[in-house]
Amino acid sequence: MATPRSIRRVVTVAAILALAACTRPSPPAAPPVAGCVEALRAAGVPVEPWSAPGGGTCRVEAPVRLARTGLFFERPLETSCPLALAWVRYEAELRALARRLTGHELAAVEHYGSWACRRMTGNAGRASLHARALALDVAGFRLADGSRVTVERHWRDPGPHGRFLRAAAKAACGHFAMVLTPESDRWHRDHLHFDLGPFAGCDA
Repeated sequence: MATPRSIRRVVTVAAILALAACTRPSPPAAPPVAGCVEALRAAGVPVEPWSAPGGGTCRVEAPVRLARTGLFFERPLETSCPLALAWVRYEAELRALARRLTGHELAAVEHYGSWACRRMTGNAGRASLHARALALDVAGFRLADGSRVTVERHWRDPGPHGRFLRAAAKAACGHFAMVLTPESDRWHRDHLHFDLGPFAGCDA
């Protein structure tokens, strides 16, 4: 039989857990489609048109192609405007982290793409957020000194490159609903996955 003391302990633990859940930061809201392209242009980002699917499971709302933001992309990024705008808002923090932790400016982003008309990895019953260009897979970065920082090689590196990658993933949690890393599962051993939800999580 439970004693009054054990009951109080259970109630106290439950209250602490409930309080923690209430104080946990909410995931950031995805930028709205309305006014999104104008917001990118106001931020000085050149926006090119992209003929993405306009209907079906793999439709993309407000498709944009970016060759660069403040950074260059190793190949043009074809994505949705809300994902692009979330990236632009994240980028200033990302660049500051690179300067502080590596001593160099960021120059370019290496990525595996945003849009891909496919099912979710590890769950074939659900369409991937890549199917609507609401996700982006980042493989690494190039610094201004010419060196490369890759998730596959440097994620667990104790040096400045590894510290930068881990800090970059953590900072992304303030701009994207879901951040997946090599800590998440074997499918993310070589890249960082950022998406706009609806599910939320931060594996940084």
